[in-house]
Amino acid sequence: MDGSLTLIVLVVLTFATALNLFLTLRLAAKVRTAAELSAPPSSLPIGRTVPAFEGTRRADGARIASQDLAGQAAVLVFLSAGCPKCREKAAELLEILPAVRRAGVALWIIGADAAHDVSQVLGTSPLLDHVLVLDAAARQRLNPRGAAPFYIFIDDRSVVQASSFVGDEDWLSFVGQMREIAVQAPE
Repeated sequence: MDGSLTLIVLVVLTFATALNLFLTLRLAAKVRTAAELSAPPSSLPIGRTVPAFEGTRRADGARIASQDLAGQAAVLVFLSAGCPKCREKAAELLEILPAVRRAGVALWIIGADAAHDVSQVLGTSPLLDHVLVLDAAARQRLNPRGAAPFYIFIDDRSVVQASSFVGDEDWLSFVGQMREIAVQAPE
């Protein structure tokens, strides 16, 4: 009888341990999912109208609003002085700037955060004419995670076409197209 009782206790303990492990793993999965759902998205949804914003052009203090972009393709680039890759990307932007202008694409460079002045990344380059200063709420709507270097491609209807980290496949395609334009019509 002792052997049967020991076997029953062992089966019950094994079942209880398995149930505890199962419930713990289910709970952990739900906690992870809830944390992921509460985190801001890393990019804007493609196919949606760009969130409304209004800012000031650093060069002359002119007010620029999202509705001013209607009828023109635009690229918004978020850089930060605290981002080592941003200096490299600023050099890339400077290289393609003439082609961007020739293509009729509006280029706006925005500080990814309030802690760093994006002009520190740009130095005295012509890119300073493309710096758009936004308040924190507008930056948050456009770049929810404050990522840098980060971009948003907007078509002539103010619809988001791509939004991610500078250097991804869409960004490389854009840079390639601008370089082709530069070769076809050099300055």
